[in-house]
Amino acid sequence: MGVGDFLFDIFAGMGDSGVLLCIFVLFFLDALLVPTLPELFFIVAVGSNTTWEYGLAVLGAGMAGELTGVFLLYTIVRKTGLPRRIERILNRYVEFLVVSDEKVMIINRIAPMVPFVGAFMAVMRKRWDVRKCLMWLVIGYLLKYGLILIMGQSIASFFDDGTSRTVMLVAIIVIMVISAIAAVFKKRKAGIESGGPRR
Repeated sequence: MGVGDFLFDIFAGMGDSGVLLCIFVLFFLDALLVPTLPELFFIVAVGSNTTWEYGLAVLGAGMAGELTGVFLLYTIVRKTGLPRRIERILNRYVEFLVVSDEKVMIINRIAPMVPFVGAFMAVMRKRWDVRKCLMWLVIGYLLKYGLILIMGQSIASFFDDGTSRTVMLVAIIVIMVISAIAAVFKKRKAGIESGGPRR
């Protein structure tokens, strides 16, 4: 059982408010250091109550959790720092990306190539404007998860509860696979091997 499954099992019994709290925690952990596959649990949460009001509440809870995790990690790395060798590797890695400024935050939604965004923001703070990073983070989040929400609500209106949830989960898995393939393609196109940027 993964971290997400464990937390969802705990909070789901608390009703809608528990699911919202779970989404906040899952997005927070994913942005911090612990991968939790938030897309999957986002769609499960939306499917648990198909009203638009609740869907928007899920959207808000996820964004709040993600931003809290990103800026907590940013603060930790900024105060404690990273070994110089790691900072040099991260700087070289960013240079190899197709987009190497703050807009990488929105590209990351389509092809996830920058993990632990808060740490990257701290390392790149002399070159990146944190306010622009925040802007692109929010825009990227709303575009990606807003689209998932609209897709989920549309599917729910055509199928019964059990079928709509299955269709939505399959759709999200397809999106995640396509995103992973896009990330690999962009890395190869930029000349980046899986072990990191070439020297």
